[in-house]
Amino acid sequence: MSSSSLTAGSAMGSGSLWNMTGKSPVTTFIGAGGKTTCVRSMTHEILSMGLQVVATTTTKVYPENQMSAWKSPDPPPKGKGTWFWYDRAEEESGKWVGPSLKAVDEAIAEGLLTSEHQSNQAEVQCGSEGLIKPYWVIEGDGARERNLKCWETYEPQIPKHTDCAVLVLDRGLWGKVLQADQVHRPHLCQDLLGRVWNAESAWSYFLMSPVFAPQYRLMPWVILFNGPGKNIKNKQVIDPMDPLDLLLALKYRWAEMQQNLECVEMRPRNLRLAAGDAKEGDLRWFDLW
Repeated sequence: MSSSSLTAGSAMGSGSLWNMTGKSPVTTFIGAGGKTTCVRSMTHEILSMGLQVVATTTTKVYPENQMSAWKSPDPPPKGKGTWFWYDRAEEESGKWVGPSLKAVDEAIAEGLLTSEHQSNQAEVQCGSEGLIKPYWVIEGDGARERNLKCWETYEPQIPKHTDCAVLVLDRGLWGKVLQADQVHRPHLCQDLLGRVWNAESAWSYFLMSPVFAPQYRLMPWVILFNGPGKNIKNKQVIDPMDPLDLLLALKYRWAEMQQNLECVEMRPRNLRLAAGDAKEGDLRWFDLW
């Protein structure tokens, strides 16, 4: 996602998952509540444009049956199509263990150097036959199919060449009391348990998340409330499941908080708030800054 696509004060946007990221060349999903769905949806969307896509994980996932598997410590070959790259299968669980974070970063960097070299040789556009530029869609977190994720110190695993990082959480939590069995690693965010999930509690969560971690502050971020809901036009009352109302509630809460918030200086370079159904490609978003 380019910085120009995340201009503060811009109008509400709508569209698909890849459009939500500003058609990011390298996207990493973390959190819970639909990361795998997001990886699949974005991969298929990019593939439909006739581009090469490499999907992978820096943790471990259940076997992927909707993409061609590439089992190797080295990245898949260049060329149009889609691959899911993993290093090995775990014996007990059968899960696919992804390549190391270092290996993913090196593979992305190699692709960037190759693209730059080819661009210097001839003027070609990304995605053309003259320039094989793979797009990357990465799952950088594990959540054991929970609705919300809290993190150990070694989590998440986000490649440094990520152009857009997306924190995913379950949209269906909104307005309900958060229960421990809905959270992966609930012991790390006990202050949130038993509270109604609304703009106030959501911002408490965001501030303790990797979105505000200093090592990721130069990355553009999207916070995505993922899941089915209502898209109501000309409504007369506020509906917390309407994506527009949800996003505005978060915006107003941030406006209240930032006057007395010491960590405003630690906020990421860009932050986009989004809500909708990633599987259906029906999303709404706007840029908080």
